[in-house]
Amino acid sequence: MGDARQRTTWGNRLRLAARAVGLLGAVMAVGGLCLLWAELKGDLLSWERLTAAGKGANGEFARQGALALFAGAALALAVLALELVSGAFFGGTRRTAAGASAALGVAAAVALFAAVNYYSYTHYARIDTTRDKRFTLPPDIAAELGKLRGSAPTTIVVLQMHNTFGTLSTKRDSFTSAAERQVTEKVRDLVDQFREFGPQFNVVVLDTEAFAYKTQLDAATKDAPELKTAIEAAPENSIFFHANKRVQRLSFNEFMQLDKAASREADAGRGNLVLIPQGIETFARRVLAVQERRPKVAVCVVHEALSTARGDGWRARYTMAGLRKSLTDAGYDVTDIVLKKGWGQPGGTRPSADTREESTLERLEAEARDAGSRLAAAAAEARQFDDIRKDVARLKDRPWAERRAYYEQFLRGSIVEELEPQILAVFDKRATRAAEELKEADTANRDAEKKLAEALKDERPLQDRRMTDVGAKFAKQLADVDLLIVPRFTTEDAMDGPEIEAAVHALNREQVKVAKEFMKRGKPVLACLGPITPQVAPRPNEPPEELEKRIAQELASGSDEFEKLLAERGVELGGSLVLFDGETKALAPDQFGSSPSEVPPLVMAEPPTAGSNLKPNPVAAAVRLTARTAESGLALKVRAVRPVALAPAWQVKQPFAAELAFTAGESWNELQPFPRVGRRADGARVVVYAPKYEPLGTGDPKKGTRDEERRGPFPMAVALENPIPAAWMNEDYQRQQAAAGLLVPLDATLAAGLTVSAHAVPRPTQRTVVFGSGGLFTGKELTPAQERLLFHTVNWLTAREDRLPKPATAAAPEWRYPRVEMSDRTRDLWRAAAFPGLPVLAGALGLFAMMLRRMR
Repeated sequence: MGDARQRTTWGNRLRLAARAVGLLGAVMAVGGLCLLWAELKGDLLSWERLTAAGKGANGEFARQGALALFAGAALALAVLALELVSGAFFGGTRRTAAGASAALGVAAAVALFAAVNYYSYTHYARIDTTRDKRFTLPPDIAAELGKLRGSAPTTIVVLQMHNTFGTLSTKRDSFTSAAERQVTEKVRDLVDQFREFGPQFNVVVLDTEAFAYKTQLDAATKDAPELKTAIEAAPENSIFFHANKRVQRLSFNEFMQLDKAASREADAGRGNLVLIPQGIETFARRVLAVQERRPKVAVCVVHEALSTARGDGWRARYTMAGLRKSLTDAGYDVTDIVLKKGWGQPGGTRPSADTREESTLERLEAEARDAGSRLAAAAAEARQFDDIRKDVARLKDRPWAERRAYYEQFLRGSIVEELEPQILAVFDKRATRAAEELKEADTANRDAEKKLAEALKDERPLQDRRMTDVGAKFAKQLADVDLLIVPRFTTEDAMDGPEIEAAVHALNREQVKVAKEFMKRGKPVLACLGPITPQVAPRPNEPPEELEKRIAQELASGSDEFEKLLAERGVELGGSLVLFDGETKALAPDQFGSSPSEVPPLVMAEPPTAGSNLKPNPVAAAVRLTARTAESGLALKVRAVRPVALAPAWQVKQPFAAELAFTAGESWNELQPFPRVGRRADGARVVVYAPKYEPLGTGDPKKGTRDEERRGPFPMAVALENPIPAAWMNEDYQRQQAAAGLLVPLDATLAAGLTVSAHAVPRPTQRTVVFGSGGLFTGKELTPAQERLLFHTVNWLTAREDRLPKPATAAAPEWRYPRVEMSDRTRDLWRAAAFPGLPVLAGALGLFAMMLRRMR
């Protein structure tokens, strides 16, 4: 048989060399492409970026990659062209034609494969075969998201910190770990659905335990520092939505909430994971709202120390910096309005409507003036002692009588010459001290002037100062505010006595009028009102009736126009203070001055009974549901609260129960809650009066009123949602009501015609929440219980009900691990069948088979 191998000619050798060069060029092109991909990332397909990289615009590394890509592609294309030309001119033989035909077939197959795959990536259909359509967005949500095509890009960041429930559940147990895995899986499934709505959704998944977490974080937030700040401040597993420099955060627990109490009780106490879905709508609404304006919250206080500025030292207990931090992280903008100025000035305080920056500037100006005055006084004293030193030096050789006459200008009593060295030593010591005080005063003055100069660089407070009309200025600041918060810190612990008098927080009529106009527009208000119970000491031999009369007068002076405004909305604010059993233990001789005793936590309102027409209080229901996730049940312990309730006539005007929270039953209310301390003859401190519960007699005038001393529990918070009073919108209505009351005995029909006119007055529905504690949300940081109560209250007030936790429903049932529900008897039967039953059955069948074999 002859040799079938092709002869090796110079033409074959050249063709092999050319093909090797072409293959090398293709490898160079792929290598250059990989180098450029590491540098240019998503901009790799841009011709402008490629040419710029070839010129060195992106560094030497990218330039070498671009040169390799261009050179390799040029070589590969040249060899390909050469092959095509040689095939066209020298492809006359049958064998060459067959090879060319096979090559074209392979190329066509590869091209078809690539085209089909490319087409499938852009033209495909999702088919959800699950029974509950868990991988399909609701049609209305899909339609809303479809409208975002072509809008600003939205980045969705899924952050896994392996802390699903933040401060609510600090201990990782089996339920927490299982919930994290399930919620993470469901979040990933949902995020994948958002990828289908086009390139405007950029989805990034970050895991804090991954080795490349830092690099991935920097890449995802390269041009979004606000997103990076939000991610680094996240307390738990979260989903972030970023667009147009704005960030919204959704915790995993807001997407799917762990019911730890139900998890422990499930399956007859054996336990099973129970998750409460909060709805896909909650997730989608955050995406749709990311480009909306952040709600604005105004905190109205009477002094800068009570504002949301971060206070240190003695200010730390009064500041509301924790409230600002929590609300800012939750997507709110917080601003301060200071309603009084002139503190410590000779003319006393006067109404204002200043920003916190204005109040700070005023304080710094006062501090600079005081520092200047102290410096001038210190300088004068230092000059005086310098003069004394000069006079002493001048009188050194003068007669004693002349020196004594000089010393007597400063000293009293008889002076003898033997005491002159001591007198001179005192003068030297005082002169040295005066020089030190001058130095300290100069340093303090320089610091005060430096702070003032720094504050004066901001021109906004200077411009705001030009507006002197308090009412107009207050109204202007509230024009774009979505929620008004009015905190009034008065007493933190009754055993320590009142700290800030209630009269300090009083507003004038003009300021209250602006707040009333704010409410007339349907805007919500959150009031945290501390007790106004005065500390009134009895006079010698004063009858109890006179003491009670003076207490009533003090209470009347402590209730200002703002509290009267709330009373017109049906809010009944008690004048007494609620004490808890055991609080007075700190007054015992062996406990005097010790730390305060423990008090029971607040109790969230239970749902109304089955026969009631009222719905559960929305804020209380949200807190109770959230507490099922927390380890401690969100125990919120508060002292020195005042009773707060809603008048029955106003309760019928709203669909849900107004009472939000109650004190524990181990409590009573007092009009004289503050102990009085005196001293014995030996100087030791002794308690003169300690409050204790004493039931009122049947003839006491306070019997049956809100201030009747009785045992708890007491409502200390109410939530209102009803139309504002008709008299606020129509000044004639109040006169009509008074006329109707006079006409009832004469003509009831005419009187009824006047009273129904209230329904004809157009008036908006307004939401208000009132807490009977001024220090409920104070402090540099809020506890988990404080923070959740604040979130649920503010979200409800601002009509963000989609952010409140929702119980499981028929449409959104609880998620559990699939398990067969069976009784103990059924379970025992299955166990008996599985363990002794199956072996016995197998053995019996084996014996039967053996018997059959022996019969053959």
